[in-house]
This record gives sequence, C-alpha cells and structure tokens, in this order.
Amino acid sequence: MFGAYQAGVWSALHDAIRPDIVVGASIGSLNGWLVAAGKPAAEMENLWLNLDHISRPRWRIPRSLREGLIADEMDHLYQEVYEAGEPKSQYGVVLTETFRLRPRLFEWPDVTWEHLAASCSVPLFLPPRKINGVFYADGGLVDPLPLWAAVRMGATRIVAVNVLVQRPWFVRATVKAVRGYSRYRGDIDPGIEVATIEPKESLGAASDTLFWDRDRAQRWIGLGKKDAHATKHLVVECFERQ
Repeated sequence: MFGAYQAGVWSALHDAIRPDIVVGASIGSLNGWLVAAGKPAAEMENLWLNLDHISRPRWRIPRSLREGLIADEMDHLYQEVYEAGEPKSQYGVVLTETFRLRPRLFEWPDVTWEHLAASCSVPLFLPPRKINGVFYADGGLVDPLPLWAAVRMGATRIVAVNVLVQRPWFVRATVKAVRGYSRYRGDIDPGIEVATIEPKESLGAASDTLFWDRDRAQRWIGLGKKDAHATKHLVVECFERQ
C-alpha cells in the first residue's frame, strides 16, 4: 500500500517531466503502468484513496508454499489498472523467479495484467503467479530499486522512487541472503545520472502495507508530494541536462 507515496511523488512531478522509459517493481508496477499510459496524476491518487474493497484481507492456512497466507482478491485491481490504457512510452516490469530467486525484466508489449499481479505477489502473503510455466513473485524481492532494468531499456538519466528505505533488520538480512543465493549483481555504470526520491520520515510498520486505510493513504500521498517538491529542482535538472 506504500504505492500511495509514489502517487504523491508523481502528483508533484507530472507537470515537470515526461519520462521516455518507465520501470516498475512490486507495487510500483501498477503506478508505473499508469504513468506510462499517460493517466492524470489525480487518477492515480484516486486509485489509492478508494480501496475499501480490499481493506480487510482474508487470512487462510495455505495448503502449499504456492499459496499465500492471504486469499488474493486483488485480481480485479490489477486488471482495472491494466485496462486503464496502453503505455505511450517504454514500459518494463520486474518480476522475481521464485525457484532461482533472480529478477527478470519484461517489456511492453510482452506484459499482461498477470505480470503486474506477479510483481505485487509478496512471498508468504500472496501466491506466486505462473507465467509460461515459470513461477514469479514480488519484483522488489531481490532489489527494491532495480535501476539495472531501466538501464537495460536504454535509460541514461533516472528518477527513482524508493519507498523501502527503512526496512526491518530481518528484511535486510533476508534480502542479503537472497542476493547471495541468486548471485545478483545490480550495479550500474557510474556515468548514469540518478535522482532518488525517498521518504524523509517513516511511512509506518511493514504490517501497514497489508491493511488499506484511507487516512494512512492520504498521509502517504502528502509525504510523497512533500519529498518530491523538496527535490523537484534536482529532478528537473536531471532531465534537462544533455
């Protein structure tokens, strides 16, 4: 649900920049799709302020590791976003192969709503998605800020939004272990310009991402706008510099 913060960032920046390439991972896959499709910033805000229908997840005891602790009732949300419009700029979404724990980039037009769903599938909580015989899960599992994907698509200047700056120690340890197992290397050329926007104050506990609440969503949108406005001049300079 930290996607509301990203919506606030875009509300502050949409009138200043027009990205040629948009890459999304995890919940950013949904917002990224809307940005690439050229949807109004207000529409993205409205999405995150009206999720009453998924405000209380249905917990369950999974029958296997291929099921999650939460009954996934969000398919209609993924489909709604996907059907909002096709990308007008290059769009890529990052998924994680659950067996090898390696991130993979999929680019439009080879992207379906199930790719968005897979990128949002948080391990243990939401079930992975099987696409062309391969199971995929959360695109931000190995790297919450996959800059390499944007570079692979041709980006030379990047505006990145990182909502997972303050992660619990056990999450950091898990990510470190996953990276070691998958032999992940996400380094990018030091010549690539990157302007990063991230929360200057805590967005809340990890559990807050599982339960939608309108007041929290409103607060996150406000924080996103505030942080983006504070660095807007740097973002504009990054895009204008030849």
